[in-house]
Amino acid sequence: MLHLGAELPVLLHELLRKYGDFMRWRGFRDVYLVNHPDFIRPVMTRDYRYFSKRILDYRVLARIMGNGLVTNDGPHWMQQRHLIQPMFANRRVNEFDGTINALTSSLMDQWETRTGGERVRIDREMSRLTFRIVGATLFGSDLDPHGDEIAEIIEVANLQPLEIRALMTLCSWVPTPHNLKWRRAVRRLDQIVYGLIQARRHRGVGDDDILDRLIHALDEGAGEGLDEKQMRDEVVTLMLAGHETSANALAWTVYLLSTHPDVEARLAESLDATLNGAPATAADLPRVPYLKQVVQESMRLYPPVWSYARRAERQEEFNGWVLPAGAYVAVVPYSLHRHPEFWPDPNRFDPDRFDPNAGEARHPFSYLPFAAGPRTCIGAGMAMLETQLVLAQILQRFKIRVVPDHPIETTGKVTLKPRHGIVATLSRRVPIRLRKPSAPA
Repeated sequence: MLHLGAELPVLLHELLRKYGDFMRWRGFRDVYLVNHPDFIRPVMTRDYRYFSKRILDYRVLARIMGNGLVTNDGPHWMQQRHLIQPMFANRRVNEFDGTINALTSSLMDQWETRTGGERVRIDREMSRLTFRIVGATLFGSDLDPHGDEIAEIIEVANLQPLEIRALMTLCSWVPTPHNLKWRRAVRRLDQIVYGLIQARRHRGVGDDDILDRLIHALDEGAGEGLDEKQMRDEVVTLMLAGHETSANALAWTVYLLSTHPDVEARLAESLDATLNGAPATAADLPRVPYLKQVVQESMRLYPPVWSYARRAERQEEFNGWVLPAGAYVAVVPYSLHRHPEFWPDPNRFDPDRFDPNAGEARHPFSYLPFAAGPRTCIGAGMAMLETQLVLAQILQRFKIRVVPDHPIETTGKVTLKPRHGIVATLSRRVPIRLRKPSAPA
């Protein structure tokens, strides 16, 4: 079995760098690591039907997410994806910009009172914000009253799936300390979600959001296999995955900007010149391309979903390497995004890599922050919009500086999180247009 320490992403990257782009890790269950875009392409696209989710990882995730979009597979998954996909069309997602900006502005107003050197946990602040955004945009509900509870539930549930504590949830009747905590967390999560569904039914549909679409599909029989339990599973999946990935992307981006003041200054100047202090709308984003480049480069170094695993349902061959049927296959974007063949000086934070006018296009499968192919993350467009709009407000109103003595390490759970959090101080940013000119020499 793999060593399941906090630095698993770093460990796997070092092994792939040492042993090459196709590697078998022998253990209780052999793991095949593939780390070249030409090998990854068929796994994600052409042959994706032969790389299933029938592995232990997803059985563990299903203990809390149920049979939602992340864990589901096969024809039933395709039906559910078809049902939910219209909610994430670009036109529909762009309409959320006002809600995202209003909730972000509320947080920025709170930060105004905390600029006296007080330390702030940026990762927690971003998690609370993105949770509110998910509630308001996808479910038409204010989830604030449940924010702290959901944060505790995520802390209990967000374990590396092959960690012993996570595996033990498959035998949840065994009264280990973590299982007892886990069972309480799942019971409370179910109460919150079923309560959300019942409240919408009582109020009546009409908001045309995810809840409406699921309730309508159930009532009309339009979603084959959709029942109250399946509705719960879809809501939980979107609630947890939808806010956790965006929160991590924001936290890591803020960290990188804090530690690269030249990039931060360039981005702040671009925002100030284009937006003049106002929140960005979806229509504004093409006018500040450097903002998207910063987010893309941040997700290269710290991809929110740092690994994907599949089961090979038939024998495959990659450039002479044989992958046997039944093999456990892992794709590790954390390592792929540092592959020196595709990313010169790979550990350097350089948003200009993503300048659309900068030279030749790289291999399309060398960058996978949202996976690829038919199982591309359904919320990719929403995550990019949300992350850019939130950053646009933060950068125009504040300078954030990570506390120098606070350790920053990754931990490879379901998502790529800062092991010790990201602790920083806030200070007000003086807009460029208001700064006094320097005195003549």
